[in-house]
Amino acid sequence: MSIRQIAVETIKSMRPFDWVALALAIGLSAGATMLAQARYGESSTVAIQAEGRSLLYSLDEDRVLEFEGPLGRTVVVIEDRRVRVVEDPGPLQICVRDGWIDRGGEWLICLPNRVFIRIEGSQEDAEVDASVF
Repeated sequence: MSIRQIAVETIKSMRPFDWVALALAIGLSAGATMLAQARYGESSTVAIQAEGRSLLYSLDEDRVLEFEGPLGRTVVVIEDRRVRVVEDPGPLQICVRDGWIDRGGEWLICLPNRVFIRIEGSQEDAEVDASVF
């Protein structure tokens, strides 16, 4: 018996409650996806903590920003409603290699140079959804 035949037999043997459960699972998945997109969706500001200050910048205006940290200069670019670090004196260049961020809740951190960049979410109470230690 082939996989196709097994699939056809399985579908034929499904009862009405099985179809209701399947529809409910699909609906819950779609709802969770829409909620996640609304929560971490479109944003208009980026928060940058550097040089001992917290600063807010609009994503609507393209610009190049420079911040001095303990190791030297970190260069941040805001362009086309996206943000990235193009230059950092950190030895591993992690924040440079992370590339562009463009959604609410996303962040970059240049830890050795003490620069933290976070795109503000569409909700004020947006939280980090995972941490790794």
